[in-house]
Amino acid sequence: MSDLSQYPNFLDLLKAGSQGDRSTFLEELENTLQAAEGNNDRALAALIEETLRTEEGGKVEDKTDSSNKLDAFNKTLKSVKDIPIGLVMTKTNVHMDHVILPEEVKEIINAFIEEQEHNEKYISKGLDPRNKCMLIGPPGNGKTALSKAIANRMGCPFYFVRYDQLISQKAGETSKRLFAIFDFVKTHRCILFFDEMDAIGKDRGDENEGGEMKRVVSTLLVQLDDIPPHVIILGATNHPGMIDKAVWRRFAVRVNLPNPETVEYEQYLHMAFERYGHKPERDLEILAYRLEAENFAEAEVFVEDCIRRWIRADEKISIDEAIDLAIDGWAKTREKLPT
Repeated sequence: MSDLSQYPNFLDLLKAGSQGDRSTFLEELENTLQAAEGNNDRALAALIEETLRTEEGGKVEDKTDSSNKLDAFNKTLKSVKDIPIGLVMTKTNVHMDHVILPEEVKEIINAFIEEQEHNEKYISKGLDPRNKCMLIGPPGNGKTALSKAIANRMGCPFYFVRYDQLISQKAGETSKRLFAIFDFVKTHRCILFFDEMDAIGKDRGDENEGGEMKRVVSTLLVQLDDIPPHVIILGATNHPGMIDKAVWRRFAVRVNLPNPETVEYEQYLHMAFERYGHKPERDLEILAYRLEAENFAEAEVFVEDCIRRWIRADEKISIDEAIDLAIDGWAKTREKLPT
């Protein structure tokens, strides 16, 4: 039999449960679990862990009035001083036409954005607009740029989750910070971006992961279930196989950003050179083929190298001459990772 005097927050737990305050209830449940483990109270710890697993699969019935839901889409940030630890508000000048995507990916993303932009049509019919999207693909192919472009088009704050600030070595602290982040973003229209989602939503079946991070995943699941439709959750990952299956299921929209084809590299080179005020005379399709870039990020490095060479020559050479110089040295500076 557990000695409840060892758990001073137990009354807070019961109060939150009786009042239907799910967020506080789950937070206090996590705190009680930490205390039970510290007291070596295995029976209580096992009971709480089973309760948390059950909570993942359930979703509290949403009784929010449709008019209140619609009003929430117009709520704005009150003060940047309210931003909790673990979040950084990021400004972006990336536009949708700056991101080169395959046509089928454009269609998926546009449909996702349009549901959010025309949310009233869906809410009036009893449907919430989809608000969770996972971007998948190799690094350097535009997942972060696409997230920023979505934020730019939506015209709302874009919050980047900083894991170095969020994750704490202190037991239970990471879950508390995660609760605080979600409580904050629920207060207004915004986008919450989890880059490298596998870092915070890692598969709980991984034997290398400790119990603390597994409980963080349980906290994340509850919060993803409770997030209202006026908050957009974007995730990005290079390792989809490492993400917990329950986290994966929470994202109704999952889209792959594949490695670019030569024609897409050509488009990117045109756009990148024009950004610096240059229009090379050469065939950029051939240049794209010769580069053998692994991703858009590498192509951007090449363009910047060309511009640097042009500047170094005091602008006395043409951009095409600068490209020739850059091509000559390109292979020597782009050592590939061993396979």
